[in-house]
Amino acid sequence: MRILKAFSAAVLAVVIGATGALAQSVDDVKTRGTVRIAIDTNNPPWGTMDASMQADGNDVAVARMLAKYLGVELEIVPVTSQNRIPYVLSGQADLVISSLTITPGRAQQIWFSIPYAMQESIIMAKKDSPITSFEDLAGKKISIVRGAIQDPLVTALVPTAEMMRYDSDASTIQALMTGQVDAAAAGFLTPAAVNKAQGTDEYEKKLSLGQQHFGIGMKRGNVDLLQWVNTFIYHVRQNGELAATFEKWAEQPLPELPSF
Repeated sequence: MRILKAFSAAVLAVVIGATGALAQSVDDVKTRGTVRIAIDTNNPPWGTMDASMQADGNDVAVARMLAKYLGVELEIVPVTSQNRIPYVLSGQADLVISSLTITPGRAQQIWFSIPYAMQESIIMAKKDSPITSFEDLAGKKISIVRGAIQDPLVTALVPTAEMMRYDSDASTIQALMTGQVDAAAAGFLTPAAVNKAQGTDEYEKKLSLGQQHFGIGMKRGNVDLLQWVNTFIYHVRQNGELAATFEKWAEQPLPELPSF
């Protein structure tokens, strides 16, 4: 019995030690001198590359703001919609700031901060498209980014639609522009971004899929880091920096954000 108790205590110590090793504190990040943040830079206006091929966009601006307040250098870890969470889970990134919608399913994998931004998910198409209701999407081809929040929303609302899944936002919109699909599921800022890039006024929102909020993600168990990130978001909400950044990129005021 004594041997069994000793063995159990040893196993428990290993488990506790392993859990502690997985946790990351603010001091750990500051000691390293850099914060590694996963961002999709192919998803304007949240993440994009400017004319000088430097990362830019709302999420990049928030990441820079976070690094400034933390007192460390920012290291952007380029990701896609599909590998945003895996990069955090594998330790390749400390945080993810990449238009990542807060959902109960994702919260089983990572921890979320309080929201720093929001978006409305939409169905977009050419202005001359006859789509006016979800019933009009029955049997239609809809492009969607693989792993994006819009996928389950459309699938639930229009189970008879043919979902055409792509690996990037650019491919999703390209499919719409070239007539491979009838509509695209995207964020509410996408039609304006596409029109601006193309120098046209051809695309518009047809239907709403509802509003979602974005959070900063990190490994589960990082209590100290989560507390600091929430404090950071609270502070830049209050001093207006977050609102100014959102308005610059979304070209509209930042709505009131919830907390939890």
